[in-house]
Amino acid sequence: MNLKNTENFFVLGLFLAVLGLISAVLLAVFSDIVSEPIAAAELRTTNEALRQILPAFDNQPSENKLMLRQGDMEITFMGAVKDGKLIAVAASGACKGYAAPVQGLIGFDLDGKIRAVLITKQNETPGLGANVCQRQFKKTIFNLFEKRPEGIAPNSFLDQFNGKSAVKGKNWKVRKDGGRIDYVSGATVTSRAITELADSVAQCFLANRAEIIAKLSPAGGNEK
Repeated sequence: MNLKNTENFFVLGLFLAVLGLISAVLLAVFSDIVSEPIAAAELRTTNEALRQILPAFDNQPSENKLMLRQGDMEITFMGAVKDGKLIAVAASGACKGYAAPVQGLIGFDLDGKIRAVLITKQNETPGLGANVCQRQFKKTIFNLFEKRPEGIAPNSFLDQFNGKSAVKGKNWKVRKDGGRIDYVSGATVTSRAITELADSVAQCFLANRAEIIAKLSPAGGNEK
């Protein structure tokens, strides 16, 4: 009887091992099949976001990049090229929000002025923190049947950063913390997080501007 039970356990174990091996092979094959379409979809999403915050470009900014650190934040700078010259830079970074990390893209002119801030990933509270992050064209009875406007949708909080340049030793803060950035009542944590994100990225650009422009410029295409 004991021998029979041992044989049964052996057969069951062998069956489970074979089943696990088959599952692993199928998972690997399926992963290979879907990885390319997923990567392509992510690239399209990134490029669409870049088109919203940068002037028209004719390269692939997401493939023309440089990674730097500012404190604990890892920042990826991407160069937009037009007619063989670097015309603008986008930076991707993330910081801690109220519910989860808030990830954003920030577009810069080469002189360091912010063109636009776009939040690309967030899980903030709907109706509060989420409103600080989201850009959308509002539908009213007056524009219900009109064609969607071109360009980036407005957001009064995010648009505060447009045209701003970092100044060494002067960090941006929300008014509640003694700074000059207006915050959204009920979403102070999210407002602080995005302000910190914009400030850290802008400070990194300021400190490394020459290197960023040199590394992202086509050979012989830009000023030093």
